[in-house]
Amino acid sequence: MKSLLASLALGRTPDARFDLSAAIGSTLLRQVVSSGLYFVALWVTTRQLGAHDNGLLVTALLLPQSLYAFLNLGLGPSHVFHMSSGTGSARTMRRMNWALALALWAAAVLALLLASDGAIAHYLPGTAKRTALYASLLFPMMLLAAWTSALIQGARDYATYNKTALTQPLVFCAGVLLLGALGAVSVPAVLACHILSQAALWLVSEWRVRRYAAPAVAGPDHGLKLGTAIAFGLRAHLSNVITFLNYRVALYLVSFLLDPAAAGRYALSIQLAEVLWMIASAATVVVFPESAAHNSTPAALQKMVRKIALSVFKITLAGGVLAGLLSVVAIPWVFGRDYAGSVLPFVILLPGIITWSYMSVVSNSLAGMGLQRVNIQGALLSFSLNGGGCLLAIPVFGTPGAALASSVAFTVTAVFTITMYGRIMAERIAAAGGEGAR
Repeated sequence: MKSLLASLALGRTPDARFDLSAAIGSTLLRQVVSSGLYFVALWVTTRQLGAHDNGLLVTALLLPQSLYAFLNLGLGPSHVFHMSSGTGSARTMRRMNWALALALWAAAVLALLLASDGAIAHYLPGTAKRTALYASLLFPMMLLAAWTSALIQGARDYATYNKTALTQPLVFCAGVLLLGALGAVSVPAVLACHILSQAALWLVSEWRVRRYAAPAVAGPDHGLKLGTAIAFGLRAHLSNVITFLNYRVALYLVSFLLDPAAAGRYALSIQLAEVLWMIASAATVVVFPESAAHNSTPAALQKMVRKIALSVFKITLAGGVLAGLLSVVAIPWVFGRDYAGSVLPFVILLPGIITWSYMSVVSNSLAGMGLQRVNIQGALLSFSLNGGGCLLAIPVFGTPGAALASSVAFTVTAVFTITMYGRIMAERIAAAGGEGAR
């Protein structure tokens, strides 16, 4: 994978500090290893739990995932921006992490304790209150892991970031394999693997970030206060919340309108389709901090982003076509005949997944430049199309209808965001005095 990207000659960052092919290639290699580990864990859990219990697992996971999506305050992107721009101290931001994670988890637990069993069962079908409380332990671990590892990404220390990020999938896969060997795979046990793996990532990240020196700026907190960090983060957070809802609205509506078995099959379709995003994800790890670091050179930045986005799109397209052809045989063979119903939704999701990969690179560049307006507008557009389409299509077509609604929403949003990015960058290049002519 690394040599494949290198052959595309992505060039260097605008300041010539990093070779883009090497930086993105090493990140992609980490993504491939992570995906392989997740695939092994997914294979064990789906086969041993079955469609019904797998549906209960993904529904229970919606609680901490939703809490994380709604309440992470955009602190991860804020950390990346302030570290890459040299305006934040890793020590100060780590202290923010600890205080905020504890406070947010305490608030979530209190809300769950006050909620009735019936309310929890209504919004999380098949989930008991005690299971919801147990699953909530994953929430603070996700916050701490994401916020602390973001400091490494913001330092533009991509080699260390990739090594550290492998901690979570390694621990999770090892835990699931141990459960499988003991014949102890269950919903609570797999939840425990999720919790422990996120905790491991947090602790390793804490150890890694101790090496980063404070920036040479005035003030005991190095120019960064809690309010400043959150103010920046919230601009990214609104877009991230809507995007998370967009990713998961179809799965939730399948669970709500159909049954746990259908949710389990559709969850597998989504999980497999999203593997194709690992290339775009690898690119955005580099594009976001580099866009923050090179906001003042729009022509060079646009050239870099477009080249990366096109390469990501080509590779994702090739992988998507191959995956679609193999899925008819591969999914039932690997995961069992009970998951044959996952094939058609998976294939229908592919066009949206492929077009979204290009947009993902562009939207992360916009975020790195602090231009969240377009991302928020795109996320709202996608969520509206996806949610409305699912409500119309699921009762009639079932899970294939949910996949069609999502695929159409992703495609329309990608076209919108790419168009707006082109207009914004043209204006910035013109304002910079014709830098693009050089």
